[in-house]
Formats: sequence, C-alpha cells, structure tokens
Amino acid sequence: MNKMGWLLFGLVLSGIFTLPQVFSLNVTAPASAHRERALWVTEADGFLPESETKTILRQLEIPIVKSYTVRRNEWLEKIAQELGVPALSIRSTNNLEDPRLRPNQRILIQNKKGMVHLSRGNESLEAVVKSYEKLGGTREKILASNPMDEILTLENGQWILKEGIKLWIPDARRSYPFLARPVQWLRISSRFGVRRHPITRRKRWHEGYDLVARYGAPVYASQTGVISFAGWSGGYGNVVDIRHSQITTRYGHLSEILVSDGQRVKKRQIIGRVGSTGLSTGPHLHFEVRRNSDGKSLVPGRYLY
Repeated sequence: MNKMGWLLFGLVLSGIFTLPQVFSLNVTAPASAHRERALWVTEADGFLPESETKTILRQLEIPIVKSYTVRRNEWLEKIAQELGVPALSIRSTNNLEDPRLRPNQRILIQNKKGMVHLSRGNESLEAVVKSYEKLGGTREKILASNPMDEILTLENGQWILKEGIKLWIPDARRSYPFLARPVQWLRISSRFGVRRHPITRRKRWHEGYDLVARYGAPVYASQTGVISFAGWSGGYGNVVDIRHSQITTRYGHLSEILVSDGQRVKKRQIIGRVGSTGLSTGPHLHFEVRRNSDGKSLVPGRYLY
C-alpha cells in the first residue's frame, strides 16, 4: 500500500473521516509529491487538525462524506467554496429548506458535486434510484458509482439498501429559489418582522434583514437583473433596487452607488459599498426581497444561501 493508502486507512481508524461504505476507493494511483505532502497528518497524535479538514477533502479525488459542525461566522457558500463544490450540492444533501446555518449545527459535507442518500433501512434500490432520477441523477451513474455487492441485501426478490449506508448520487440536486449573499456580513442585527426601530423607538414592520459589515465593504448583486432604481430614498439613504424575473432585491444605506438606472448587472457584480446613510445607527446593509407581482416583502432567509 502506498502513502496515500496508508493515510486514508489511518484516517478511518482515527475517526476523523467517515468513508461511506458505498464508495469504491482507488488509492493505488501514484500521487504527486505536492499532493502527498498536503495529505500528511501533521499532529503528533495522528489526528488531522479540524482546521485542515476542508483543504484535505478538496484535494482528494475520491468522494468523501463527513459529518461537520458549523462554526461561528460560517455559512453555506463559504463552506462550499472551501470544499470546491457547489453550495447547492451540500444544501441538497442536507435538504436545507432554510439555507441559513447556525453555530454548532451538524451537517454532512462532501467533496464532490452531487447528492448523498442516507439509507433508513428497508428501502428498495429501485425506488431510491427512481426518486433521484427526478432530481437529475441517472441510473447508470448511480449503479456505477457504488459497490452494490456491499450495500444491498436480497429480500423477497427485491434488492434492499442496508440501513445506514450512504449512496452516492452523481449530478443530482434539489431545486431551490436562491440568491447569493449580497455582502459578507458579521452578523444579522435585525431580522424580518415587527421590531422597535433603533432611532424612532417605535414598533414597526421591518421589511428585510440588517446585515452588519465593515464600512466600505463591497455589496454584490444577489442575482442577475436590471437596475430599476439607484439613488437616494428617504430612510433607506443611498439605495439600489435590482429587478429580476419574479422578485426585486433592495440594497439600502450604501455609502457609495456604483451602478445606474437601467443598467444590467450580473450575479455577484459589485453594485455599491456598505455605509450608514439615511436612518441608520452604524455601517450595515439593509437587504430586502420583494415580489414583482404586488411588491410584497418576503423573508430574505428563504432565498439566501
């Protein structure tokens, strides 16, 4: 067994990585010297530091699934970028209707595009495959990507998935309405709903999220669209509205506006900078999502990832 093989074997024994039974591991191919050095366990006791986990996972060619505890100031897109996979893949695997992650939340992370099915037991292979074909998976790839002789039992003429196994589903994904994060915020100081206004001290409906970030931090378009308004608007201060196919996103209290009315912008394009203009107590971005059909404000957390 070469160095890569011994490393993976040691990681399994130490409990740092959980290698899904469904994956057929090919660790005999020679790795480059750079990759071998990157994969060495650096702790004296033989345990891989948690801070290096995502870096190591990203470099592995085999699919790996690991239980992960979310840390403070981590969000779905950040974790996905560090793993080198689409955020939608991790969101789909964990079926996160609400893409917001909370500190100490346990999720499954993966290093490849696709989904993972965790078998509850007494599930027929045929039924599971059909359910994921509706989400973009293909029968051929599912069968080819999993060692069926290790994960199935034959019961009453049907192939049944063993309880607790992880079935790898290449290319599959769920469909969610989502928007990219408009700013890398430190915290959400005020959420959607009734609140006491920090300046007027009156209770009123808060139409969006207040995302605290450093003064001058870039503000990004959450999705491709057309600038429907860019300018000053009362308590919003400097504000930009972007009209998308079914919704409009609003970005308020900007210190600087970098777009103009009628301009078409792309997803994650910089449209302004965080400020404290209008009715504001400090640097933050006021972010709203409104329905185009009637202008009704919607909960941003249902769309952000």
